[in-house]
Amino acid sequence: MDKVPTDDLIQEANRMLAAASEELMRSEEDVTSHLVCINARQSIVNYLISFLQKNGEAPKAPVTVAGLMEQCRALDGRFNLIDLTPLACRHKEGPEDYCLDVGTVSDCLKVAKQTQAIALDESPAY
Repeated sequence: MDKVPTDDLIQEANRMLAAASEELMRSEEDVTSHLVCINARQSIVNYLISFLQKNGEAPKAPVTVAGLMEQCRALDGRFNLIDLTPLACRHKEGPEDYCLDVGTVSDCLKVAKQTQAIALDESPAY
C-alpha cells in the first residue's frame, strides 16, 4: 500500500463524510444508501490511516476497518469508545457487501463522525 500524505487522506475523508451526510438529508425513499455506505466506510478508513501515520505507524495488512481500529486503539484508548457493530463490512478487505438499509448506513455515518472527532483530536483526551 502506497503511503498517501496525511493531509490528503483527511481532506478526502472530510469530503466523503460530507457527501454521505448530504445524501442522508434526502427523504428516506430518495436516499441512495449505497453511496452513504461507500463514503462513510472509506472516510473511516482514511481517518484511521491518517491517525496511524500521524503517530508514525503504518497500516498492517490486510487492511480492514477492524484491523485499523485495533491499531488505533493500541495508540489511543478513545477509539475504544467507538462501536463497530453497525459496520458489517469491518472485517472484509474488498468493496463487496455494502449495506443497503437507510437505518444501517445512518449508524455507519455516526461511526464515521466519531472516528473523525478522535482522529482529528476534536474530542478531549483521557
